[in-house]
Amino acid sequence: MTNIYDKINDMDFEVDSVKLNDIERVKMKKTAKSYAKKDTKKKFIASAAAVLLFAGLMTPSVRAEVQKFTTDIKVSMMDAFGASPDSYKYVTELHKPVTVGNDTFVIENIAFEDNKAFINTLRDIDGSMESQLSENEASVYKIVVDGVTYKALGSSRSSGLLEDGKTIPEVSMINFDKEFPTLNNADVDLYYTNGNSIEIISTKASTNTVNEENVIFAKDQNLKNGSVISLMKLNPITMTAIIKNLETDYYYQIEGTNNEGKTLLLDERINENGEVTFIYNKDFSDMTLDEIKNADIINFVLKGTRINKESGKEINGEYKTIEEFTYKK
Repeated sequence: MTNIYDKINDMDFEVDSVKLNDIERVKMKKTAKSYAKKDTKKKFIASAAAVLLFAGLMTPSVRAEVQKFTTDIKVSMMDAFGASPDSYKYVTELHKPVTVGNDTFVIENIAFEDNKAFINTLRDIDGSMESQLSENEASVYKIVVDGVTYKALGSSRSSGLLEDGKTIPEVSMINFDKEFPTLNNADVDLYYTNGNSIEIISTKASTNTVNEENVIFAKDQNLKNGSVISLMKLNPITMTAIIKNLETDYYYQIEGTNNEGKTLLLDERINENGEVTFIYNKDFSDMTLDEIKNADIINFVLKGTRINKESGKEINGEYKTIEEFTYKK
């Protein structure tokens, strides 16, 4: 599982050997760099496996009859992020064209879990190198729910390219300063900024209600190396693990295998002083969320690769086993 993306977290990675055109190659590098938001105290990791959503360039799952993405292309949270079919109860569908400054895109859908928002967007490109090099993409800097403000701390995202060659789907996971309330049909305002431009997108949405379906795999579980699994859970939106007391000079990932040999991968997304948040990666998992939920036994392996503290890059790209633990239903 690891060999495919051992070297991707090095931001100077080579992509010439991958069969991409120049535009796709630039977009890949740009997407990788977008994972780390530098103006935050938290470290948002440029997850190798998540960046490799670009594998979707060769095998896109979304097809459209025409190229007008603003009216004809729709991407579900299940297609984009690997959410369960049951996620429809907790995902707000917008399919709303938005312009913020020089950036025009479509907000497809949004979902809330804990202190995170998952936003799926579509962007149309004109096929030119200039459109790929543009850094002028809008971002969410706060969300207001029923009058209460939640400030964005940072985000990670992954991108692809649909088979029309013109539409880029992006999935962003935005981390906020506190947990969202558990509310049905709340008033939600998304505050986007791009340069000097600000736009507010208002909608009705349920927030954090997905946690009603949490399946707990581990909680406050001590590991032999002194780290602690604060929480490992699964719901129709995603699977999350939070492990604390980890060494700070590593990138981490969690691999899981069921008794049939099918695998899953959780990527490191946030590392704050050795407390690491991992999120399910559908593109490098054989198991769907529903298959993970119904598994009787899963053997997990926590792996890490050492990074250079000054450069933030992997020293050798080799992931070694740090801990092993087992989930039994």
